[in-house]
Amino acid sequence: MELLAPAGGPEALRAAVQSGADAVYLGAGSFSARAGAENFSFEELSDAVRYCHIYGVKVHCALNTLIKESEIEAAVETAEGICRAGADAIIIQDLGLASHIKRMLPDIELHASTQMTVTSIEGVKALEDAGFDRVVLARELSLSEIERIAKAAKAEIEVFVHGAICMCYSGQCLMSSMLGGRSGNRGRCAQPCRLSYTLLEDGRECGSAHILSPKDMALIGHLKELESAGVTSLKIEGRLKSPEYVSAVTGIYRKYLDEARGKVSEKDMRELRSAFSRSGFTDGYLTGRLGADMMSHDNPANNSGSRFSAEAKERASGKFVRKIPITVFASLRAGEPISVTAYDRDGTCVSCTGTVAAERAVKKPLDEERLKEQLSKLGSTPFEAEETCVEAEAGVTVPVKDINETRRHVCAALENELARREPGRIIKTPFGFGTRGDVKEVYLTAEVMTAGQAEAAAATGAVRRIYAPADVCEKLGGAINGAELVTRTTDIYRPERICTRHVSVSSAAALRHYGDMAAYGDFRLNVYNSLTASFFGGLKSITLSPELNLREIRDIADHFSAAELEVIGYGYLPLMIMKNCPVKAMGRCAKHGGEFSLRDREKLEFRLLCGDGCKAVLLNSKPIYTADIMESIVDSKINSVRLNFTVENSGECGKIVSAYRAALDGRQTEPMKENTFTRGHLKRGVL
Repeated sequence: MELLAPAGGPEALRAAVQSGADAVYLGAGSFSARAGAENFSFEELSDAVRYCHIYGVKVHCALNTLIKESEIEAAVETAEGICRAGADAIIIQDLGLASHIKRMLPDIELHASTQMTVTSIEGVKALEDAGFDRVVLARELSLSEIERIAKAAKAEIEVFVHGAICMCYSGQCLMSSMLGGRSGNRGRCAQPCRLSYTLLEDGRECGSAHILSPKDMALIGHLKELESAGVTSLKIEGRLKSPEYVSAVTGIYRKYLDEARGKVSEKDMRELRSAFSRSGFTDGYLTGRLGADMMSHDNPANNSGSRFSAEAKERASGKFVRKIPITVFASLRAGEPISVTAYDRDGTCVSCTGTVAAERAVKKPLDEERLKEQLSKLGSTPFEAEETCVEAEAGVTVPVKDINETRRHVCAALENELARREPGRIIKTPFGFGTRGDVKEVYLTAEVMTAGQAEAAAATGAVRRIYAPADVCEKLGGAINGAELVTRTTDIYRPERICTRHVSVSSAAALRHYGDMAAYGDFRLNVYNSLTASFFGGLKSITLSPELNLREIRDIADHFSAAELEVIGYGYLPLMIMKNCPVKAMGRCAKHGGEFSLRDREKLEFRLLCGDGCKAVLLNSKPIYTADIMESIVDSKINSVRLNFTVENSGECGKIVSAYRAALDGRQTEPMKENTFTRGHLKRGVL
């Protein structure tokens, strides 16, 4: 299996290579999901690629943020720069950008970021169809789930094995975005999840802790199982961490991969904990042992002391040089310059000749042992001579200076040969932007969680389409009061029994699975630009990301006409979807009755809902409300406004629908009371 190490900057990259990484991943220019890392300029990237390739280490470049319409050209230029630098792969989250890059740069590998929330073989197959060569699976999968996927996949499968894990499924978190405008989908997460919260049950306090803060992952004891499961690459998290951390963790994983060990020694576990630890490690997702043991409730910060072994420090210092074993062969004959050949274990071979013809020695001929000694002095080069062979004609000599110069030339030539890569093709590809005409009518849709909410919304006669869970649709039957009833499939994909004509999908996996039934795209498709909208252009309607502001929505609408566009105009936006239920981890359970919420230090309360398969959903503390600014929303050229109902009762649903219908009819609508609502990002957007 490949060992893939983080490189937040040049020093960390050297530490990774010297500690035995098979590949590194890094950010180049903008659009990296670790905006706070040092990252690499294109000049630095070219140097980094050369350095890595000499050691046989691959370079994966992260272009894994969601891209705004105004950033498309810059993102494409970044991809071109990555290709020109000779990198081996680009890691991408944005499906529209990936589709364009696949056409433009057909020779570079595409890796699907863990931000794509791939949890099934259907998700992998959908990305294979889109041209991806590798898929980084969601961290939440168990070993058996990983094995089922890896055994059936054509694409390579990569999994995280060490480092920080998020409480929310990656790519689905809006908490930092909605609370402070710093989007995790844009590499700027402020980690509000690591703060302390109070758990409330029916409004009463029942515990305070860092309720949303998991321990770091460590799967060092499961390497054999992951190999048997068919995993291609093992990924270490940590582009924001120090070179010493990269050295320590990479070195230990390298050791256990090379020696095929099972049980990890206490000494090595202690070194991992000393490098970085939030009160220990967890393998809870892989083993299925969820709950409090996965959490760092008491201390969300690194409490390891960041202590590193002497070996780890030396590898990270830049002074240690890992040597590449080579064979050196020299031929020396009278009347000819010395010929030196060097080759590595993979068969990469170069030859150089000296500049001075060998002569018959007048006094002391150059014997084979002396020649071997000179050829073996590889000094500060990345090479060491594991074998030196010579064929020297008896009685001849050549100046030692010429031998040394030829040796230096052959080492430089071997470095160049190891670093050499054929440049990938760059095919200039037009973006294919469309144009959108005027929207004649803007209508309302509603998302509901209960049959009562659906009936209340439909009773107004103002809602054209209702999205509801499969069990609610089954209870309601067909259309209600003229509104189309659409099954809203699960946020995290799993196959469901569908009783409606059409479904709303939240992932490429669901789109592939439901085929022609899939007609509507949920906001979890993370449509941020017209390229991604075009990727999903076969749908009837697409709900745009709630992280976009009105100007950015208009930018998309101006370039896209293949499907209708929808925005969320009302609702308590879900901020997190969590496999490890924070209520259960605190010793409670919503299945036994009771309503749960989290209270933050600002006294804001965030409702927790028990979701599909015991997944917990955290709602924002305030609903989005836009009825009183409907004119500006209509001006963004969208087709429909979606009202998300979660905790509202039937009466509240009816009133809200009526208020939005009045707003669309041009009647004046009063805003909600001050400090009881939010505009979401419609007025501000995200960084």
